[in-house]
Amino acid sequence: MLKTIMQAALGAVFMCLIALAPGAGVAAEFIIEPLDYDIPAEVEAAAADGKNLVVMFGQNGCPYCDKMHKRVFPHPKVAALYGEHFVMFEINIKGDLEVVSHDGEDTTEKQYASKMRARATPLFVFYGKDGKDVLRLTGYQEPGIFMTAARYVSSESYKDGTSFMSFVRSGK
Repeated sequence: MLKTIMQAALGAVFMCLIALAPGAGVAAEFIIEPLDYDIPAEVEAAAADGKNLVVMFGQNGCPYCDKMHKRVFPHPKVAALYGEHFVMFEINIKGDLEVVSHDGEDTTEKQYASKMRARATPLFVFYGKDGKDVLRLTGYQEPGIFMTAARYVSSESYKDGTSFMSFVRSGK
């Protein structure tokens, strides 16, 4: 019996070590860390690759931001869809890093977040290939609705005047 308990304990320790190992788990490949937080340059670089930019406004300790990172971003279908169509990075709504806003203004993360009215987090701002803000989603998003947002923006359905809610209702 003692041998069985020891084997179970060693197995549990082994599984914990695997889970904590660097690179363990699924990483969402579409998340990047921008080098300069230059929104117009990021939009241009993404568009050159046939992709759109998504900026996630978040903050340290945000439970819904953490939930997006742990449950939604690693989802295989989300990672595949966003990896194919988007470049994404985060801005800390309380951060002091320098940012070049979508309209070319030099500012800080928190000033840009205020300008973008990012009060609740997470806030996802999807930019068209022309640099215009085409969709905003606030709060935790289940994988299904997050993928619908990706299809809405990547298909450019907003260009013909279709609202996001109409797009959702259409089941596309």
